[in-house]
Amino acid sequence: MEKEKLQDYTTDLYALLKHTQKAVKTQKSSSKVDHTKAVDLLHDIDVALTEQLNEFDGMEDLLNDGTASTIKEKLATVSGSLAGLMDTQREDPVSKMLRDDYTALSMIASGYTMLHTAALGAGEDHLAEFTKSSLTTIAALITETSRVMPHVVASELDVEQIAEAAETNTQECWNPETMMAEA
Repeated sequence: MEKEKLQDYTTDLYALLKHTQKAVKTQKSSSKVDHTKAVDLLHDIDVALTEQLNEFDGMEDLLNDGTASTIKEKLATVSGSLAGLMDTQREDPVSKMLRDDYTALSMIASGYTMLHTAALGAGEDHLAEFTKSSLTTIAALITETSRVMPHVVASELDVEQIAEAAETNTQECWNPETMMAEA
């Protein structure tokens, strides 16, 4: 496998992580974010992304040469994809911020899946283990986001009494047994 391809996957994911972390930090400082579950979730996302970025920073050999300029180029591409979503966060209610975070985390999960596969193919054991561990963390954050979202939406709609039922109903949809029964 070409080292260049591995560097491309690594640099793409690094750029996506950076962009998402920046958006989450902005969300954390928003006065709109006052729901306890949302505050805790945003904190957890920020911590996870920071730790993962710090790990990537120690893998300079896996980032493209001229990473600063490459990252800016990649961020411009990623930003174009996510700008319509995440950059409206100042006006959007918290539920829409979380929806956008869910989307970004899903893109990050896809990126980790791609990079993990490439790392295995290149015999990069440390990177393969890091990406697997990071994907596990991101998957947990996606799941937690899907659990928090009904509570935030119910709060915004002033119908908090249905939050638990909404969470239960939506989580049942993700149960593999339920999916197979419906198919």
